Amino acid sequence: MEAEQATRLGRDARTWWAGPLAVALAVATFVHLGHGADAALFAATQIVLVALAATDFAERRLPNVITIPTAVAALLLRVAFERSHLVEVALAGVIAFAAFFVLALLARGGLGMGDVKLAAMLGFLLGWPVAGALALGVIAGGIAGVVLILSSRATLRSSIAYGPYLALGGAIAIFALHPPPLV
Repeated sequence: MEAEQATRLGRDARTWWAGPLAVALAVATFVHLGHGADAALFAATQIVLVALAATDFAERRLPNVITIPTAVAALLLRVAFERSHLVEVALAGVIAFAAFFVLALLARGGLGMGDVKLAAMLGFLLGWPVAGALALGVIAGGIAGVVLILSSRATLRSSIAYGPYLALGGAIAIFALHPPPLV
């Protein structure tokens, strides 16, 4: 009853962590990158990543209304302000999309198209550091799956939301892998 009431009020008891985490990551991004426009845009990216993670965790979907405009905005910002990185981020996004699309086909339902579009979005945002971000996400998702199986909460046929782990990889990449500037 309480979870139902929280959902009606616009909150989900399973995603209480999203707001505080988004604020913490945004502040940490400003501390790490400084107080310029690029820091603000990457802080906003952290908020988007948390929103996607929370949505996938709660609803098992990664909304196109978030992933596609974010990817387009990253490309348009590079066109307007950082053309020297445009080819890098365009290739990274297309390659990330293609790689995850092939994985989704091979996994037969293990990855959804939302995960594929999230990988592409990360490529358009991060450029070549997307490889490390996606590797971190895949490893984190694999560890979570093993933990669930070992804790007897899941079986080999169970599925998990993979978006939160890919978003985690993207969030870490902003701090550790030095993506090219957005502006």
